[in-house]
Amino acid sequence: MKKILFIVMLFPSLPLFSQRKIADLKKEDFISDFDLSVNIIRKQHPNPFKFIKEEAFNHKVDSLRKSLVSNPDIYNFISSSPLRLIKDVHTSGTVAEDLSIELYKSVSYFPYPVIVEKGRVFVNIMNKEIPFGSEITTINKVPVKKILTEIASNVDGNIQTGTDRNGNDFARYYSFRYRNHENYTIAFVKPGKTETASITVSPISASDYSYRSAKCVLPFNLLQQSYSIYSDLNDQKQTGILTVGTFNLSEDYAYKEFSNFFKEVNQKKYTNVIIDIRRNSGGNPAIAALLYSFITKNSFANTYTYKTKNITLAYPQYVVDGNMRTYSDEDIRSQNNYLYQRFDKNDTTGWYTGNTRLMEGLLTNFPKDKDAFSGNVKVLVGAETISAATYFASLVKVNNRGLIIGKETASGVDATTAAWFASYQLPATKSVLTIPLTEIYFFNATKDKGRGLMPDKELPIELFIKYALENKDPEMTYAMGEG
Repeated sequence: MKKILFIVMLFPSLPLFSQRKIADLKKEDFISDFDLSVNIIRKQHPNPFKFIKEEAFNHKVDSLRKSLVSNPDIYNFISSSPLRLIKDVHTSGTVAEDLSIELYKSVSYFPYPVIVEKGRVFVNIMNKEIPFGSEITTINKVPVKKILTEIASNVDGNIQTGTDRNGNDFARYYSFRYRNHENYTIAFVKPGKTETASITVSPISASDYSYRSAKCVLPFNLLQQSYSIYSDLNDQKQTGILTVGTFNLSEDYAYKEFSNFFKEVNQKKYTNVIIDIRRNSGGNPAIAALLYSFITKNSFANTYTYKTKNITLAYPQYVVDGNMRTYSDEDIRSQNNYLYQRFDKNDTTGWYTGNTRLMEGLLTNFPKDKDAFSGNVKVLVGAETISAATYFASLVKVNNRGLIIGKETASGVDATTAAWFASYQLPATKSVLTIPLTEIYFFNATKDKGRGLMPDKELPIELFIKYALENKDPEMTYAMGEG
C-alpha cells in the first residue's frame, strides 16, 4: 500500500487507528502539530542549523505557518512540513494510516510515470500518446525544472541530486502539489527529434496510477532490487556483479553472501567486479567496511565518530516504536541510559561525542579478507545512495581501489545523521516524524561541507537516453563497457 509522505522516504507500515476522516481534523489540529514539529526539530535533531542559519529557519517557519493558518487542510499541512528546511536526508514524516488511504484516493494523478535524470524528465512507459523516452519540457506551461525543485526529495546539505531521487514517484508528488488541475497540457520532444509537440490529457485515478506505475520500463534490475544481496556472473565479460540493496544486515548473513560471491569470482578467475549500490539506503557502516574488506589490497582505516547536541528524548510522551506503541517509562530510561553511557559531553562546546565504549567494536586497522578480490572494481552510485552506502563508496575512493560511476550520492561524504532515531507521533493528526539523534563523521572529518560523494565517471545524458531507448540499464551498460 502506498503511503503519503512528507518527505520522499519510505516508512514502516503503521497499524490502523480508529477510522477517522480527513474532515474530522480541525485548524487547531494542524497548527498545534506544526508547532510541535518545529519544537521537536529544534530540541531533538543533533545539528538542526548546520545547513541553515537559525534566523533563516525562523523566518521560513513563520512563512510556512502563515500559509497553514490561511489554508488549514491536510494537503497544506503536508506541504508546510518544516522537516525539509534542515536539509537532512534522514528526517522523514508520514500521515497516519487511517487517513492515508482516503488521502491517496482523493487526488487525481498525472498520467505518465517518468524517469528523472540530471534534472530532466523522460516518459517511462510504453503508451500511444507520448512515445517512451520523450523528454517532457513543460506541464501546464510550468517548466519541469521549476516543478522538480518544488518537489525535490530531502538530501544532505547542498547536494545536487535531490531532483533525481523522486523520479519513480514524480507523478504522485507532482499530483499532490498541483492537485487542482482539471487536465494537463504537456510539451514534449520525441526521441531523436528537436521540435516540440504538445498534448492535453486528463488526470487518472489512484487505481490507474498504481497500475501504470507497475508498467514502468526503467529501472531494469528489479530482480536484483528484490533481495538485500544479489549476485550475477558474466563469463563472457569475466565480470561478477554484486547488487547490495542495504547495509542493514546481520554480520553473519552479510559475510556469508559476500564470501560466497567473491570465492566464486576468484575461482572463475574473473578480472572485473561491479558493485551496484545505486539504491542502497544505508545501514550499519561496519557492514560497509566488511564488504570493502573483500576488495581491499591491504588492511585499511575504518574510522568514524558520533556526535550530538542532545542525548535525551526531547518529548518522551510522544515517542513510539515501530508498532506505534508509546514508549514506557522503562523504555525511555533504557534509551537515555544507553546514550548517557556512550557519549561524553565537552563542556566547552556543549557537544556530546561518542566515547570508547561506543566505539569498542570499531576496527581502525580493518584486515583484508582471505577471499579478497584483486582485480578491477567499479562501483555504481546514484541519487538513492545514502548513509553507510556513501561510506562504502568513500572507502573505495579514498583508498583508490576502484572507479566510482554514477552521480552524487544523496548523503554527505564527510558526515550524515545516523545510528539512532526517535519516532514522534503528533497527538492531533497522528502523523509521525522520525528524527535522527546523532551525527556520524567519517575519516576523522571535523567539518561537513554539505556535499555527497562525487563519481569519477558520470554517464553522459546522451548515452543515458541511448541505452534507455535500447531497453538497457544505462549505468550498468556503461560500466560493462558496452557501446
